[in-house]
Amino acid sequence: MLIAALLFSSLASAQEKNVAQFVIWEPKEGQALTFETGYRQHLQWHAANDDPWDWYGWYFTSGPRSGQFMDATVDHAWQDFDTPLKPAEDGADNKLHVYPFADLRAVMKLEKVASCGSNAGLQSRLLRMITLSATDINAAIAITRKLKDQLHTSCLYIYKVVDGGDINQLILLLAYNAYNEFGRDAALPEILERLDKQTSVAAIQHITSETLVFKKDMSRLH
Repeated sequence: MLIAALLFSSLASAQEKNVAQFVIWEPKEGQALTFETGYRQHLQWHAANDDPWDWYGWYFTSGPRSGQFMDATVDHAWQDFDTPLKPAEDGADNKLHVYPFADLRAVMKLEKVASCGSNAGLQSRLLRMITLSATDINAAIAITRKLKDQLHTSCLYIYKVVDGGDINQLILLLAYNAYNEFGRDAALPEILERLDKQTSVAAIQHITSETLVFKKDMSRLH
C-alpha cells in the first residue's frame, strides 16, 4: 500500500500543470517592426495548426532588457514538453519568420509556486517583474507567499526557476492596469526586506524590478 501511495503521489506531481516556459527575444537593430510582423505570422502558424497552448507576449519597458520581447506559455505538465505540436514544422516557421529579425536571449522553464487562481492577470496592461536572488530558496518562497496580503495588486504570480537561468531565483509577476495602481506597491522592496528580517536566515540576496507591457496582438489566447 505504501509503495502504491508513493507511486500515485509521484504520478500526480508529474502531471501537475504548474510548469511555464519563458522565452526572451531581442529584436535586431532597426528590425523591431519586422520582428513584430514575423512574430505575428508565426502565431498564425500556431492558429492554423490548432495549437491548444496559450501564448502570451510582452515588451520590457524598463531595466537593461528594455525593448526586448518575452513570450510565455503556462500551466503545463512536464510531459507536455515531450510532445510539442509539430516541432519540425514549428521550428522551420520560426526560422523563417522570427529568427532573421531577432536574437534569442533566453529559454527558461519555471514551476509555479503561487498565483491568484486564474491567468486573467497575465493580460493586464502592466506586469511588474520582480526577480529575487536567494541564498535559501525555500525561505524565500515562504517570504513571498506572505506578500499577497500586503500588496495592492489584483494578481500575484510566483515562479521558481528550474532551468535556463539561475536556479536560486524566484520570478514574481504583479499585475496592474495603470501606473496609479503600480505606484501603490512601490514599497515592495521594503516589504520584502522587513519580511526577510523576520526569518532565521537572510534568504533574499538581490532584487531586480522590470516592467512588462502586454501585447495582445502578439499573443494567442483561447
